[in-house]
Amino acid sequence: MADASTSSVRVFGSGGDATPTISAHKPLVVIWPGFGMGARYYDPIAWELCDRGYPVATGELRGQGTSTARASRSKKWGYHDLASGDYPRTIKAAKEAHGLDEDHPVVLLCHSMGGQIASLFIARPEAAELNVISVMGVGAGSPYWEGFNSPERWRLRYGTYLVRATVALLGYQPAGVLDVAGYGRQAGPHLREWFRYAHTNRLMRLRGADMDYEAARREASVPVLLTRFVNDGDCPLDSAKNLAADLPQCFPRVEELPEELGHNRWAREPGPAADRLEEFVREIG
Repeated sequence: MADASTSSVRVFGSGGDATPTISAHKPLVVIWPGFGMGARYYDPIAWELCDRGYPVATGELRGQGTSTARASRSKKWGYHDLASGDYPRTIKAAKEAHGLDEDHPVVLLCHSMGGQIASLFIARPEAAELNVISVMGVGAGSPYWEGFNSPERWRLRYGTYLVRATVALLGYQPAGVLDVAGYGRQAGPHLREWFRYAHTNRLMRLRGADMDYEAARREASVPVLLTRFVNDGDCPLDSAKNLAADLPQCFPRVEELPEELGHNRWAREPGPAADRLEEFVREIG
């Protein structure tokens, strides 16, 4: 990565006797985790899609899972660093590992924070260069406090001030007793930007940004489907709608799936999410 850290890209369907047959006509599916989630957690959904003939790869959010980046006062990153650097680098590495052309179509399957970052990435020129043709979010929405019900509504409205104070004091968010959000060790700029997002519903003034992301998101035109399972307390329907509202030219659809798979369990019991992704791929042609 740009900060000299490394991160593994988990690749599924790239060869070997036990590997399912991959169709050259199907898009590469790149899975992006949520905050505090390592890429390995998503292996069941990755293998499910691989069994259905898709080449699949799972990226790693910086500072999580196999990433060697360790947030500190001096080691820092934010939304822009991931959208402009980590996402395109991971997709390029996945295509190389699968032996795919650089313009092979890509579908992003994004969980929670992974979907927030994807909404920035698809507004960048790299997304078009890498032929990202669609984004499906599962439990991916805006953290804006007005989109939530109590008690999460008040935790986001007021409890996040403790996150901001911790980051101001230490320069990063440590794991442990001060981790009120439950996301583990995270970079200071990323948490400050997330705090601002939770209070304003805007991803603005991002560290190192080379473009006006709010304006660019309004012009992005990649088809977007945002889903949440019926009992997902971490991504209410209004949270997904708030993220969708920032992508008007993507003509985003927001859907509630009936299975009770919560915010995370869908990745371990992958049938319903995989079914909806396949339908979405067929719908966009």
